[in-house]
Amino acid sequence: MSQIDLSDYRPVFYPQSLAVIGASDSPIKFGGRFLQITLSYGFKGKVYPVNPKGGTIQGLKAYTSVESIPDPVDFAVITVPAPFVLEAIRGCVEKGVKGAEILSAGFKEAGPEGEALEKEVVKAAREGGLRLVGPNCFGIHTPEVGLTLLPGTDFSTTHGPVGFFSQSGGGTCDVVYMALGRNIYFSVVISYGNACDIGAAEMLRYFEADPNTKIVGAYIEGVDDGRAFFEALKSCASKKPVVILKGGLSEQGYRGTLGHTGSMAGSKEAWNAAIKSAGAVSAYDQRDLVECLMAFNCLPGFTGGGAGIMAGGGARVVDGLDAASEYGFPVPVLDDETTEKIQAYLPPAGGRSGNPVDLANPGIIPATINPIMELLAERDDIDFLVMYQMLFYFLNVQKKLPPEFKGERGNPHVHAELTAKAEEIRTKSGKPLAMVLVDIASDPEHGEVELGRIEARYHYTNQGVPCFDTGYQAFSVLKRVADYYTRRQTKK
Repeated sequence: MSQIDLSDYRPVFYPQSLAVIGASDSPIKFGGRFLQITLSYGFKGKVYPVNPKGGTIQGLKAYTSVESIPDPVDFAVITVPAPFVLEAIRGCVEKGVKGAEILSAGFKEAGPEGEALEKEVVKAAREGGLRLVGPNCFGIHTPEVGLTLLPGTDFSTTHGPVGFFSQSGGGTCDVVYMALGRNIYFSVVISYGNACDIGAAEMLRYFEADPNTKIVGAYIEGVDDGRAFFEALKSCASKKPVVILKGGLSEQGYRGTLGHTGSMAGSKEAWNAAIKSAGAVSAYDQRDLVECLMAFNCLPGFTGGGAGIMAGGGARVVDGLDAASEYGFPVPVLDDETTEKIQAYLPPAGGRSGNPVDLANPGIIPATINPIMELLAERDDIDFLVMYQMLFYFLNVQKKLPPEFKGERGNPHVHAELTAKAEEIRTKSGKPLAMVLVDIASDPEHGEVELGRIEARYHYTNQGVPCFDTGYQAFSVLKRVADYYTRRQTKK
């Protein structure tokens, strides 16, 4: 496999100058909207609107062609209709532009004529040394330089360790938005659509070589060269966690990928076998993909083992046992001495010592929970902790209290005390905490309560504690993270 020279990709993923071909003053046109987003998001380089009419566009001097721009241009964003894209590509080649993203649709996914046009575009670009992203895509999001996707004005400007590539523009945005409240930040995100040039295998090789990327995620509909993809996936997954969501695995889903990006999807069995054999992780849907990325981000090196579970109420205790058992995690029975020590911290009615610990109520009381976490973590047969929090009931009661008893919404100091103790335990013993913030609210009247749960999730994930909506979700994700790192250790 050829080595990646990261410097070749700097003009594409970290451009210092940007031409928007098809720029407009109109916010309802692709070119106008993209230019507006680029300026408001805060692109750190120079921006050159390109429109045959010239003049001034959104306060910037506009150029009649990309060739007429007097300064060097690293990257071009092409927003003109498909019939005019080839001309724009030829102009970029003449100018010496190094990379371009084609947001326009109407190529391979549209049928034989579109496919023929796409081939002409690729031929012209390759002859001129121009790298292409797309067509039929939303482009590139690189927070470090202020480059973002078509709708991404309110994406985070913080860059981080996760690289993500996707054939779906809308799906890419879904993932970035879901990542926001889980403290997942990105090095580079690329929506690559039809993958006429830069595709899945190349992105895997890029992220493997990129020192800024520690974790890789992907949504894939199909690949042109299965062998090249598998080899790239295997190589990348041997060094960094890779989470793959494969679209189009059902018969009807396969039909959808042909109409979306013109991709050949392949059979469900072949894809699942390839991902597993390569040592990567399969995701079941977008939410699952994001939560796998969150867990890898919060739990580097996690290899599972015995679970120490804390929950409020019998249903959650049973749920913890069932979910842990479903995914192969032992829940060790406690000895009498530890049981008695834990019982001393529980209320006299309702609480039950053991593993799981029944905390008896939905209250979040660090004076009770913190010493119990310590006692569970002291055991040699317990390797990680899982806590169920019934925030709905806690916050719903608090919402109805008189003002003098309310305090701050959600009592954030309580969560801070728990995470401080969790970090102390993890530092001392290497045993992490995972949180199940049970998803209950459904009535619009409970919007404030749900906001409190979202704020708690943001706090915990910011402190390295992954958060899930259900116990089965938690143990399912934890199982895949543990299996990944166990395989890595076994192969060393």
